[in-house]
Amino acid sequence: MVISNPTQLIDEFKKSGEFDRLRRELLTEFQNSDRIGAFKSRVEDIARQRLASDQKLQSMPHDAVHRELMGEMDRYPIVERAVTDAPLLSDPSFTAAIRSSIQRILEEAKKSSSRSPANTDAKDTGVADPTINVISMNSSSTGQETST
Repeated sequence: MVISNPTQLIDEFKKSGEFDRLRRELLTEFQNSDRIGAFKSRVEDIARQRLASDQKLQSMPHDAVHRELMGEMDRYPIVERAVTDAPLLSDPSFTAAIRSSIQRILEEAKKSSSRSPANTDAKDTGVADPTINVISMNSSSTGQETST
Protein backbone atom coordinates (compact mmCIF):
# COMPACT_ATOMS: atom_id res chain seq x y z
CA MET A 1 0.00 0.00 0.00
CA VAL A 2 1.25 3.45 -0.86
CA ILE A 3 0.84 5.96 1.95
CA SER A 4 0.43 9.33 0.31
CA ASN A 5 -1.38 11.37 2.95
CA PRO A 6 -1.68 11.64 6.74
CA THR A 7 -5.09 9.96 6.84
CA GLN A 8 -3.68 6.81 5.28
CA LEU A 9 -0.79 6.89 7.74
CA ILE A 10 -3.21 7.15 10.65
CA ASP A 11 -5.26 4.25 9.29
CA GLU A 12 -2.15 2.08 9.01
CA PHE A 13 -1.02 3.15 12.49
CA LYS A 14 -4.37 2.01 13.89
CA LYS A 15 -4.31 -1.26 11.90
CA SER A 16 -0.86 -2.03 13.30
CA GLY A 17 -2.26 -2.09 16.84
CA GLU A 18 0.03 0.72 17.99
CA PHE A 19 -2.84 3.14 18.58
CA ASP A 20 -4.58 0.71 20.95
CA ARG A 21 -1.30 -0.09 22.71
CA LEU A 22 -0.58 3.61 23.28
CA ARG A 23 -4.14 4.26 24.43
CA ARG A 24 -3.88 1.45 26.98
CA GLU A 25 -0.48 2.66 28.15
CA LEU A 26 -1.76 6.22 28.65
CA LEU A 27 -4.86 5.03 30.49
CA THR A 28 -2.86 2.74 32.78
CA GLU A 29 -0.41 5.55 33.55
CA PHE A 30 -3.31 7.89 34.38
CA GLN A 31 -5.10 5.31 36.55
CA ASN A 32 -1.91 4.69 38.53
CA SER A 33 -1.10 8.37 38.98
CA ASP A 34 -2.00 10.73 41.78
CA ARG A 35 -3.92 12.84 39.25
CA ILE A 36 -6.81 10.35 39.17
CA GLY A 37 -8.04 11.44 42.60
CA ALA A 38 -8.38 15.09 41.61
CA PHE A 39 -10.06 14.06 38.36
CA LYS A 40 -12.63 11.88 40.11
CA SER A 41 -13.26 14.55 42.72
CA ARG A 42 -13.92 17.16 40.03
CA VAL A 43 -16.32 14.81 38.18
CA GLU A 44 -18.21 14.16 41.44
CA ASP A 45 -18.42 17.90 42.20
CA ILE A 46 -19.85 18.67 38.77
CA ALA A 47 -22.40 15.85 39.04
CA ARG A 48 -23.48 16.87 42.55
CA GLN A 49 -23.88 20.51 41.54
CA ARG A 50 -26.01 19.53 38.55
CA LEU A 51 -28.18 17.17 40.60
CA ALA A 52 -28.66 19.80 43.30
CA SER A 53 -29.54 22.55 40.83
CA ASP A 54 -32.16 20.59 38.86
CA GLN A 55 -34.80 18.82 40.93
CA LYS A 56 -36.38 17.35 37.76
CA LEU A 57 -33.44 14.96 37.53
CA GLN A 58 -34.66 13.21 40.70
CA SER A 59 -37.74 11.89 38.91
CA MET A 60 -36.20 11.13 35.52
CA PRO A 61 -35.29 7.60 34.38
CA HIS A 62 -31.72 6.53 35.12
CA ASP A 63 -30.69 6.64 31.43
CA ALA A 64 -31.97 10.20 31.05
CA VAL A 65 -30.14 11.33 34.19
CA HIS A 66 -26.97 9.70 32.90
CA ARG A 67 -27.33 11.53 29.55
CA GLU A 68 -27.87 14.85 31.34
CA LEU A 69 -24.83 14.36 33.56
CA MET A 70 -22.63 13.33 30.65
CA GLY A 71 -23.75 16.45 28.80
CA GLU A 72 -22.81 18.49 31.85
CA MET A 73 -19.35 16.87 31.90
CA ASP A 74 -18.87 17.85 28.26
CA ARG A 75 -19.27 21.51 29.24
CA TYR A 76 -16.10 21.38 31.34
CA PRO A 77 -12.59 20.75 29.96
CA ILE A 78 -11.64 18.27 32.67
CA VAL A 79 -10.71 15.47 30.26
CA GLU A 80 -8.71 17.85 28.07
CA ARG A 81 -6.84 19.11 31.13
CA ALA A 82 -6.09 15.57 32.26
CA VAL A 83 -4.67 14.75 28.83
CA THR A 84 -2.67 17.97 28.66
CA ASP A 85 -1.18 17.26 32.08
CA ALA A 86 -0.21 13.67 31.20
CA PRO A 87 3.55 13.47 31.82
CA LEU A 88 3.90 10.45 29.57
CA LEU A 89 3.12 12.60 26.52
CA SER A 90 6.22 14.69 27.19
CA ASP A 91 8.44 11.68 27.89
CA PRO A 92 11.10 11.51 25.14
CA SER A 93 11.08 7.69 25.12
CA PHE A 94 7.31 7.64 24.60
CA THR A 95 7.46 10.04 21.64
CA ALA A 96 10.50 8.19 20.26
CA ALA A 97 8.51 4.94 20.31
CA ILE A 98 5.69 6.61 18.39
CA ARG A 99 8.13 8.02 15.85
CA SER A 100 9.77 4.60 15.46
CA SER A 101 6.40 2.92 14.87
CA ILE A 102 5.45 5.49 12.26
CA GLN A 103 8.77 5.12 10.47
CA ARG A 104 8.40 1.32 10.48
CA ILE A 105 4.92 1.62 8.98
CA LEU A 106 6.20 3.97 6.27
CA GLU A 107 9.12 1.67 5.46
CA GLU A 108 6.84 -1.36 5.25
CA ALA A 109 4.46 0.54 2.98
CA LYS A 110 7.32 1.61 0.75
CA LYS A 111 8.65 -1.95 0.53
CA SER A 112 5.23 -3.41 -0.26
CA SER A 113 4.56 -0.79 -2.94
CA SER A 114 7.95 -1.41 -4.58
CA ARG A 115 7.21 -5.17 -4.76
CA SER A 116 3.82 -4.58 -6.35
CA PRO A 117 3.94 -5.13 -10.14
CA ALA A 118 1.55 -2.21 -10.67
CA ASN A 119 3.97 0.19 -9.00
CA THR A 120 7.21 -0.75 -10.72
CA ASP A 121 7.63 2.73 -12.14
CA ALA A 122 6.06 5.34 -9.89
CA LYS A 123 6.90 8.19 -12.26
CA ASP A 124 4.92 6.64 -15.09
CA THR A 125 1.96 5.54 -12.97
CA GLY A 126 1.52 8.84 -11.16
CA VAL A 127 1.67 7.10 -7.77
CA ALA A 128 2.72 9.49 -5.02
CA ASP A 129 6.00 9.02 -3.23
CA PRO A 130 5.13 7.23 0.04
CA THR A 131 7.61 9.33 1.99
CA ILE A 132 5.79 11.57 4.42
CA ASN A 133 7.33 13.97 6.88
CA VAL A 134 6.62 12.65 10.32
CA ILE A 135 5.29 15.36 12.61
CA SER A 136 7.23 15.59 15.79
CA MET A 137 5.14 15.55 18.91
CA ASN A 138 6.80 18.62 20.33
CA SER A 139 5.56 18.97 23.85
CA SER A 140 7.31 22.25 24.50
CA SER A 141 5.38 25.22 25.78
CA THR A 142 5.18 26.71 22.29
CA GLY A 143 2.91 23.91 21.14
CA GLN A 144 4.38 24.15 17.64
CA GLU A 145 4.73 21.11 15.45
CA THR A 146 8.04 20.39 13.79
CA SER A 147 8.80 18.11 10.88
CA THR A 148 11.52 15.49 10.88
